[in-house]
Amino acid sequence: MEIGPQYLMPFNKNIIKEKELSIQIHMDGFSFCTQSSQFFFDYESTPINNDFAFKKILEDNTLLNFDRVSCIYFKRPATFVPTSLYDPSKKENYLKQNVCLETQLIIAEDNTINKKIKILHQVIISEQEIFKKLYSNITFSHYTKVLYNYLYREAKSKSGIVMYLHLQDYFFDVMVFDAEQLLLYNSYPYRNEGDFLYFTLAVTEELSLSQEQFSIVFLGKYKRYDRYYKALENYKRKLEFNYEDEEIAFEGKHQPVPFFVNIFD
Repeated sequence: MEIGPQYLMPFNKNIIKEKELSIQIHMDGFSFCTQSSQFFFDYESTPINNDFAFKKILEDNTLLNFDRVSCIYFKRPATFVPTSLYDPSKKENYLKQNVCLETQLIIAEDNTINKKIKILHQVIISEQEIFKKLYSNITFSHYTKVLYNYLYREAKSKSGIVMYLHLQDYFFDVMVFDAEQLLLYNSYPYRNEGDFLYFTLAVTEELSLSQEQFSIVFLGKYKRYDRYYKALENYKRKLEFNYEDEEIAFEGKHQPVPFFVNIFD
């Protein structure tokens, strides 16, 4: 049975173009995504701390010499802080409310497109330096910044409350917008349909949303997540899926975040 109508919704997603490279840092390794190929290198077998060996691997796979390079962090969670309340001297306090701080890491901060939110997350500075040596034009950001910026552009042109669900293999993200106002953001771990429903329905209760008050939009639609779409259909009559004009280029088994596999940002 098909789950609701398939919507081809306008969505300003920047697809990777020729001479662009997206590097994505995950818990177990790195994804390198180009316009026509995807590579995954796990930490255990990839000598990232050996400059010569790592560069040789990238050369052998034609993963050097790009006009634009973006590095997106998925490895550690982030905290959102309203810019109007932000005090840079307290960024450790903000982050440790939601995240177990690792003392050897630094705290990076990203700004959302509308400058309304500071996004705080921890990074390994030596890892950044390795990539800066390989790519002089590289930029770094947390994936939640990319999500927020896309959804902000989409949501501000819509009326009513929209819950956006972004599924990854081990976590899923929830962002709820009322027009351009972000009502809630959180990320939840899940292993099965029960976990997914518990956290999703808890958000509707926290915001006191009735069936008629909001819509649900999934970011992309992937076979590996079919059971979660079907489980939620029992509680929400109409689910929407945000589709691009063309199929997602890759859905490799090593890519734990399929929606991002062809994004450049």
